Amino acid sequence: MKVWPVDSKKTMLKPQDIFAVAAHEYKQGLDLAKEPAKKAGVSPERMSYTIMLTEYSDPRLIRIRSGNTLFTIAALPNRTGFVRGYNGDTAPNYINNMLELIQAARKMGFDTLLAYTTEPVVRAMKLALRRTSEVKVQFDSANQAMVVTTGPARD
Repeated sequence: MKVWPVDSKKTMLKPQDIFAVAAHEYKQGLDLAKEPAKKAGVSPERMSYTIMLTEYSDPRLIRIRSGNTLFTIAALPNRTGFVRGYNGDTAPNYINNMLELIQAARKMGFDTLLAYTTEPVVRAMKLALRRTSEVKVQFDSANQAMVVTTGPARD
């Protein structure tokens, strides 16, 4: 099983391989999974992988794939969606995959997307979005939360 990001322009991974890469790369999740994994007698990567697969399998969520990245959107009131990403792609492709997600979410009726992420991801998103005035990104570093406005206000 591959445990490193794979360029989706060259190779498309199977979903289970995306989860394996995502579990391996999600350092904060691995830290959180150490104790429960130890109690369960499995590795933190296996625990993280299982949690991701369980989250992704929730039938109430909207699932989107872009490249070697899988996303879920939980629909909330007021055209808002809570996003979770499971990335197995390279960093440049991951940013493009997120831009595709934003466009798809806008077409589905979402005006705002919320996600937990890191500051470097937000900086990269802002760089990628600098050519458009319609999509806005805000980051709350205290809560590691990103808010994306997918376009102009609708009536």
